[in-house]
Amino acid sequence: MGAVITREDLKAYAEVDYIIKHMNEKYYTKVPQSLQKFFEEIKDPDYKVYVNPHKPLQEQGLTKYALEIIALLHIKYWCEDQVRKEELLEKMKKNQEKFEAKLREQFSADKLFSNPKTNEPEPEPDKMVTAYSKYMENNPDIQDYTDLREETKNAESLAESMPQKKNSIFKKISLFFTKIFHKSAE
Repeated sequence: MGAVITREDLKAYAEVDYIIKHMNEKYYTKVPQSLQKFFEEIKDPDYKVYVNPHKPLQEQGLTKYALEIIALLHIKYWCEDQVRKEELLEKMKKNQEKFEAKLREQFSADKLFSNPKTNEPEPEPDKMVTAYSKYMENNPDIQDYTDLREETKNAESLAESMPQKKNSIFKKISLFFTKIFHKSAE
């Protein structure tokens, strides 16, 4: 099974390629040619990158993946102080542990299988419905059809539960015309 490379990965490779090519010759030569060639060939050729050399990389708006690759290149090829290298590796390890702890807490079995309704506040009664009900009580000119709808639902549920006989074509036609005339009479 091959690795999946996303469009964001290609952008990150373009950013890394740009940064490597614009570095001091001392650092540029420390990166293996095969790795430089990889970034050059696999990067997104349409993605335009510009890095201001007077600003820190974290403030450049680079992708997170590009910054991670640069950090790894720094540890692997550019960092000459062994103590500093160990500090950076320790910091990366702590960050990874924090990330894993956050994931464990976020996706713990207790949270996944807990009843989410117990954490939600009780819904407040709808103010529009309450206002409508008060308006209905005080106005005798408005007819309320809610009782009629409930009776219709009950009748429909009874009709659905009863076994249906197949109607003949003449019966269907007569029912059709009865419905039409009943609607026009209203």
